Amino acid sequence: MRGARVTDELTSAQPLVTAEQAFPAMEELVLEARERLDLALHIFSPRTKTRSSAAHSRHIGDWGALIADALRRGVRTRLLLNDFDPVGAPEMHAAVWERLRLLADAVKPLPHGARTHLTVLVAHPGGQSGMALRTLIWPVARVKQARIVSQFRRKGRNLPPGLAERADRIPRWPPRRNFTATLHQKFLVADKSLAIVGGLDIDERRYDDPDHNRSAPETWHDVSVGVAGGTASDLADHFDRCWNIVRAEGASHAPTFVAMDPDCPLRFAAIEKRSVLRTGEPKPATPEKGMAVAATLPRPGRSPFRFGPVADLCQLERAHLDLIARARRYVYLESQFFRSSTIRDGLIAALGRNRALHAMLLLPGAPDVIAYEGEKSGVQRYGEWLQMRSLNRLTDLFGDRFAAYCITNDRTREEEIERDALYGKSMVYVHSKVAIADDDTAIVSSANLNGRSMRWDTEAGIVARDATFAASLREALWRAHIGGDTPTPDPVDDPAGAFGHWRTIADARRIAGAEANGTGIVPFPLEKTRRFAKRHILIPQEMV
Repeated sequence: MRGARVTDELTSAQPLVTAEQAFPAMEELVLEARERLDLALHIFSPRTKTRSSAAHSRHIGDWGALIADALRRGVRTRLLLNDFDPVGAPEMHAAVWERLRLLADAVKPLPHGARTHLTVLVAHPGGQSGMALRTLIWPVARVKQARIVSQFRRKGRNLPPGLAERADRIPRWPPRRNFTATLHQKFLVADKSLAIVGGLDIDERRYDDPDHNRSAPETWHDVSVGVAGGTASDLADHFDRCWNIVRAEGASHAPTFVAMDPDCPLRFAAIEKRSVLRTGEPKPATPEKGMAVAATLPRPGRSPFRFGPVADLCQLERAHLDLIARARRYVYLESQFFRSSTIRDGLIAALGRNRALHAMLLLPGAPDVIAYEGEKSGVQRYGEWLQMRSLNRLTDLFGDRFAAYCITNDRTREEEIERDALYGKSMVYVHSKVAIADDDTAIVSSANLNGRSMRWDTEAGIVARDATFAASLREALWRAHIGGDTPTPDPVDDPAGAFGHWRTIADARRIAGAEANGTGIVPFPLEKTRRFAKRHILIPQEMV
């Protein structure tokens, strides 16, 4: 961000691999807050259990009680939380407001003065589709909304606020708003001095450890990083900026929620439509040394035919391109998706320029909604087509220096049943967003390697030019994924050797199939993706 400080206080940066490490650190951050606590999350569940000894010593059992404890201590707390489109994702929209009721229950016993320390902004960021496009799809969307409302009522479920609005008589005109962009960032800041940022939301589903010894739908590999000093302060400034932008450009169903529950003790920040000052993206996105905050911040579009927001601040995309372009020995990536043609082309260019460069990519075997929920929509199949195209091109051009991998655990699973099984073992779900090059530069963020995270969604992360931090992060991840039974060639001194070591381990585990032991890497199942993928000429790649 313009004016953001670049810090070199990297001795305080702490890699946090899986929620086993991240959740206790997050809890301790909240407990150490004295005056100000900011939480920017995609998903938040107050029922998430606490894991730290510090929380347990105070008899704090879950995150609802943890937030209540901060309020009781007088900590001014702001929660910036994403909402989901009521028609496009009704179950996730309903879950947001059901969990807010749980948060309300947690803070309700507090004195009124303590409750006023909490302000909640739960909203859709600006960036809905254009009027012409919404008019075109409204007849179908209107029928879908009526069907969803009927299903909720038939099951005796309370309507969430986004569906309760004019539920008894859905108007034919005007078409309802739809929300294609999300607040996808995940970070916490205490007193502008301590922060944790990365890919991990606060939800019980996210809890896992590096062994991943649980059923496939319960696994979750993720990475966050704890930072302090100027970097934490810059994340606090980013929070302020997002808070102001969402209040000025976003939309919230909080007024309807409060009207449905007048006794709700939560105080919601109001949406106040107004112009907001925006600044252009500084160059370069990557610091020459030290650590900097990087973000994706789109802006609302004006075209009546737009699908979503307009790309504006794309620091994380620029930072990934810089990292790849600067790499001389190796690039290591972890992501939930690999769909961005811009990132793909940057990697192709770098590998083409430098025959000494090797690249390794860690992905889930399939997106969670496909593997665990059986989703087969055109949007999901198009997303898989984009990923298949990227992997095909890189494999065809640089098969001796590029490879994609997945993780499986120790549990046997019949792979004919679902796509969460790979080579006779249960897939470990990879949700991390990490990039490392040459043990010199590292990125940890909330942004996937897809057009949505690079251009449309609100994202946050850190970019570090520091050999100690980058190497320690890479070593921690490789130790978790390939173990330490046999020495791994140093990827800076011998990138071909390290690349071959990964390939040998993955091929051996693939051949072992159901007999493989423990948790480890396997080759990405590209043929499965090919069978599922389907091109869609009408959907922009930023949507997936």
